[in-house]
Amino acid sequence: MKKQLICAASLCALCFCLASCGKKTIASAAEKKGVDFGFAVSVTDLLDANTQKLIEGEAKILVAENCMKSSQLRPNKTFWNWSDPENLVKFAEKNKIVAKWHTLFWHEMNPPFINQMKTKEEAEAIMDEHITTVMQKFKGRIRDYDVVNEMFNEGGSLRETVWLKTIGSDYLERALRKAHEVDPDAHLFLNEYNNEAAGYPKADAMYELVKSFVERGVPIYGVGMQLHLAADLPYNEDAIRKNIRRYADLGIKICFSEVDVRIPLNRLEELEPKQKEIWKSLMKLAVEEPNVESFIVWGVSDKNSWIPAWKPGYGNALLFDKNFKPKPVYYELLDAAKGKK
Repeated sequence: MKKQLICAASLCALCFCLASCGKKTIASAAEKKGVDFGFAVSVTDLLDANTQKLIEGEAKILVAENCMKSSQLRPNKTFWNWSDPENLVKFAEKNKIVAKWHTLFWHEMNPPFINQMKTKEEAEAIMDEHITTVMQKFKGRIRDYDVVNEMFNEGGSLRETVWLKTIGSDYLERALRKAHEVDPDAHLFLNEYNNEAAGYPKADAMYELVKSFVERGVPIYGVGMQLHLAADLPYNEDAIRKNIRRYADLGIKICFSEVDVRIPLNRLEELEPKQKEIWKSLMKLAVEEPNVESFIVWGVSDKNSWIPAWKPGYGNALLFDKNFKPKPVYYELLDAAKGKK
């Protein structure tokens, strides 16, 4: 009888523990490995009860999909639309989630007054004002900043943006130095797509730029690898790992910043195993390589994914379906976050 009572008590304790610990999520598993897992969110995501609930349970880091980009934040020279970024930051603070700013500067989604800049003096003044206004307002509330987004062409040359045309090739260094001056504690990133695999011209150009910054004392904390991938395109885990490790040698952190893995809709059944393989590989890299500190999925569910509109014929790119239910690939990623092979 005594043995039965002990067993019953043990069972009750186990049930209580399971109930109090809650379900295991990718975010909770990745956090134990030093990786913040989360999502890019839209303004409407934070107004939708289903999406809010999912984010609250599944995210340790959030980034705005569009509302922090210049055309939406500052449609003209004198008006700043703070309400949407403020709502995201307040939501993150309430739920103990890291907030990331995306992005201070980009060649797209600029208001007319930025695209119409003509002189170096004008561009430098606008750049300084933009950095100072944003980073002073959110000082101590936003940890990570994508300072510049998508600065390279595929061949490795600098993209001909309005900032390159007006200020010159040192506009990247100038932006980083000013951002560090305004908020020395902020983590400053350069963010790019197709920059994940060592040996690819854009990836090598990004590495050489960052290496030169480190050698010259330019304040840069990390590199964002967007990782918009497709199950029907080549994927090379070894080349990505090599790239991550050479950044580690420089003391540079890595953010997997805009991850999704799309599939051609007419090949879903055929390519879902490859999609799972890519997702698992990315999480494996994130938890195994010490300088990878965040893993951000570009969108919460397939309901509002950018893929169908911008990549016709593709879809099924995220971890949650249109009804906000986790797909089988979610559990594959969860196992990878736990370190399971």
